[in-house]
Amino acid sequence: MERDTIVALSTPRGTGAIAVIRLSGSKSLELLNKVIKPKRALETLQERKAYFANFYDVNGELLDEIIFIYFKSPKSYTGEDMIEIYCHGGILVVEKIIDTFVKLGARLAENGEFTKRAFLNGKIDLIKAESILQIIEAKSEVGLRLALDNLKGKLSSEIDSLRKNLIDILSKIEVSIDYGDDIEISNEEILSDLLSVQKFLNDKLQHADRGLHLSTGVTMAIVGKPNVGKSTLLNRLLVEDRAIVTDIPGTTRDVIKGEIKIQGIHFVISDTAGIRQTDDKVEQIGIERALREAEKSDVVLFLLDATTGFTKDDEYIHNIIKGSNILYVWNKVDIGDKVKAIGNDIKISAATGEGIRELEKRIIEMVNPLIRDGELSHITSKRQLEYVKKVKFHIDKAIVALRNRTPLDVASIDINESLNLLDEITGRNFKEDLIDNIFSKFCVGK
Repeated sequence: MERDTIVALSTPRGTGAIAVIRLSGSKSLELLNKVIKPKRALETLQERKAYFANFYDVNGELLDEIIFIYFKSPKSYTGEDMIEIYCHGGILVVEKIIDTFVKLGARLAENGEFTKRAFLNGKIDLIKAESILQIIEAKSEVGLRLALDNLKGKLSSEIDSLRKNLIDILSKIEVSIDYGDDIEISNEEILSDLLSVQKFLNDKLQHADRGLHLSTGVTMAIVGKPNVGKSTLLNRLLVEDRAIVTDIPGTTRDVIKGEIKIQGIHFVISDTAGIRQTDDKVEQIGIERALREAEKSDVVLFLLDATTGFTKDDEYIHNIIKGSNILYVWNKVDIGDKVKAIGNDIKISAATGEGIRELEKRIIEMVNPLIRDGELSHITSKRQLEYVKKVKFHIDKAIVALRNRTPLDVASIDINESLNLLDEITGRNFKEDLIDNIFSKFCVGK
């Protein structure tokens, strides 16, 4: 299938000023020349230069006026001969142009097949391929920045450096085994090298979860007793009515989620059920979910009622969710003044919008350390994280073996396994089903 010439729409489907259609494969120019006038001889065609042409269907009927650019192998996105066609962005004209190429022998591209070919042809590694998708799907400036860093090779270069270190260690072990009488390399020397590798992996993993958060969004939960204004605050932050707002306590029984952007940072925010002591089984389930949401969130907005003050229900919640990631938010200050200073407090009115900008500022201040921490790791996918954890597992095993005076050739088994796992991160070694899974998440034209 990789030898086929493929075609797909690269811009979003729909009506627009311009659409971009991609062809990739050895027959790209041959197929194009069958449907354009004037035709272009390969020897006279300049790479990366825009050409005007009329585009005709297989029956000779004019379909559109186009601009096309020729990218010669291997200096193209896919590493193959490739053509980008810029036509008018109508749904029908795009369909007819693609259908014409299919009738002439091209095949409709599968999801992510252009990027998959770039990987298979050695243009990019798997980390860079994942970063391309992350750039397309980025919802925050920080996530975009991390993805761009990886597209430029940040994580790949670190993995390559780590790989070189492991190869050096294995080389020392081989020399010690083969030429032990002439060259003496101690277990302690190998152990010292492995401890350096272990420290690098520990540092990487320490920040990895935060790095993933920056790609998927900082999580924030709104918690508090019933009828304190959690749903009103959610709607105020989202600038839309996602949650039902009434004066009946316990209206929210499940977790309602929304996504917002504050100063370029993407947040996934959750409105939870009101927390209180109750015998109602259904309400208890909602409360349990609320507490779980608070426990796993990066930021917790503990909403308090300025019309009632700090009540026993508030004290009950406070004793359950203690933590450094809590911001105490006194709501309804437009109609109440029973505010008790707890620490890290702020006053707002979700109903009128009073204090909301200051609340957003305080939220950003809370997450800035998390962002700085997350940017220290360029692990931006769960796949990358799981493989790095496996690498560390085998390095840890090798270190334990050496400390127990196990022969070097036995310890080298885990070091070799770590090396193989590093190669799977970048795609030097890969399984076909893994590759298919990664690229299936792309759009067709990418």
